[in-house]
Amino acid sequence: MADAVLSRRSVLAALASLPALGPLPAAAVPRPVVVTTAKLAAGGFGIVGIDADGLASFVEPLPDRGHGVVPRPGGDDVAVVARRPGRFGYVVAAETGAVRAELDLPDTRHYYGHAAYSADGRLLYTTENAFDEDRGVLGVWDATDGYRRVGEIDSAGIGPHEVRRAAEDGSLWVANGGILTRPDSGRIKLNLPTMQPTLARVAPGGTAAERVLVLPADLHKLSMRHVATHWDTVAVAMQYEGPESDIVPLIALTTAGGTALRLLDLPEILAMRSRQYTGDIAFDPTGAIVGAGLPRGGFFAFWAVDGGRFLGSVEAPDGCAIATGRGAGGFVISTGIARIGHVTARPDGVDVRWTHAPEVTAFDNHLMAAT
Repeated sequence: MADAVLSRRSVLAALASLPALGPLPAAAVPRPVVVTTAKLAAGGFGIVGIDADGLASFVEPLPDRGHGVVPRPGGDDVAVVARRPGRFGYVVAAETGAVRAELDLPDTRHYYGHAAYSADGRLLYTTENAFDEDRGVLGVWDATDGYRRVGEIDSAGIGPHEVRRAAEDGSLWVANGGILTRPDSGRIKLNLPTMQPTLARVAPGGTAAERVLVLPADLHKLSMRHVATHWDTVAVAMQYEGPESDIVPLIALTTAGGTALRLLDLPEILAMRSRQYTGDIAFDPTGAIVGAGLPRGGFFAFWAVDGGRFLGSVEAPDGCAIATGRGAGGFVISTGIARIGHVTARPDGVDVRWTHAPEVTAFDNHLMAAT
């Protein structure tokens, strides 16, 4: 699906022209347990809240395809930004989806698709391309002042895709994919022979990111894309820009004080199916298990964090999005064929129960726990 680079005026016009689905009456709607973006059965795209039964608790139209969503800690806001190289960003009410604020992006920036809040919920950070300078930045927005843009932070790399806050100390972890792109060349990757992905950290209240970890030179084409955190543990999901016939590790783990990335393996048959591409990544509520979507392979995979043992997989055509679920081993997953899965991963295997939200024809790439 193609992305549009939209002006503020055209974004608002597009919102006004889309079907007014709106939320159901509040008394009839359970609070969402996850929020996501999706292609809607009524047409167009939207942000969607999913309740514990896998049904839509709200649907709010967006002007184009959204990507990452993130709830505000201690509040009722959810931020959503466009997929690269889109330029729209909104803050909506977590229980109803009603638009509360628009993020007014500078002309020389576009979004890479993700955002994170500070631990106190005061600031929102968005991953962006400073395409006039060929560098990555985190845009900084003041959530206490109508989401006014108050600055930006260099991401310590090219192509920052996902940023996540670590619960252990409130620092931000940024996956810099290392891939140079510019709006005038669309989604073409301009520097694959020399790309250098990095995992960077921004200290709480910090004004700059530090380049924390890089991969060995022979794995420099493993683009760090997505990040999950559980206290001081950090997981990274990667996408390989080399030949699909190569078998390379796609998931890495580290800790806040770590000096290297610990790489996790897939069974060979699944590694070959994966086409060396991962999507979303998440921990279960205990932090003992990490799971990832592998949409090109059509499955989700799960590992034990301690020791890195592979626990099993779930078959899921175009399955990409994964979020922390409820209870030990709990995850919520979604697919590009509009299915929601409720997963329990254990040392002896993985189970899933599937549901369907009729308002949606295709879920997008990411889910996030609403609370």
